[in-house]
Amino acid sequence: MAAQLGQNKFTSLAGAGQGEGGSLEEEQLESNMKQLNLLHIKCRELRTTIQRALESIPNNATPEEVYEALMKSVAAANAQIKDFGTLYNSEESKKVLEQAKKSRDANPKGIRPWRAKDHPDWLDLDH
Repeated sequence: MAAQLGQNKFTSLAGAGQGEGGSLEEEQLESNMKQLNLLHIKCRELRTTIQRALESIPNNATPEEVYEALMKSVAAANAQIKDFGTLYNSEESKKVLEQAKKSRDANPKGIRPWRAKDHPDWLDLDH
């Protein structure tokens, strides 16, 4: 994922005066990108919560079966929301998002919009 946004944009994440090279170590940048990618994936998963809840209802189900299926879906959705909230509010995420904000404020021009269609492997956490 680092290559698609351009190395110059990543090195600008660090701001000036951090270390000899004036930027964060590449390992730290990769770690930050993985954290942001994980946040993005978890957020996107939340978009399908209602659809998955409706799909879990069996055809020709009794009211009791519908209720049971919906309750399981609600419990799963609640767990996903809590998981995302925990990840989003973690100290690591806060640091990464704050660093990204500083970088964007320092260099607001030249930041291209990210589009999933341009990055078909975006769901792969190993990139």
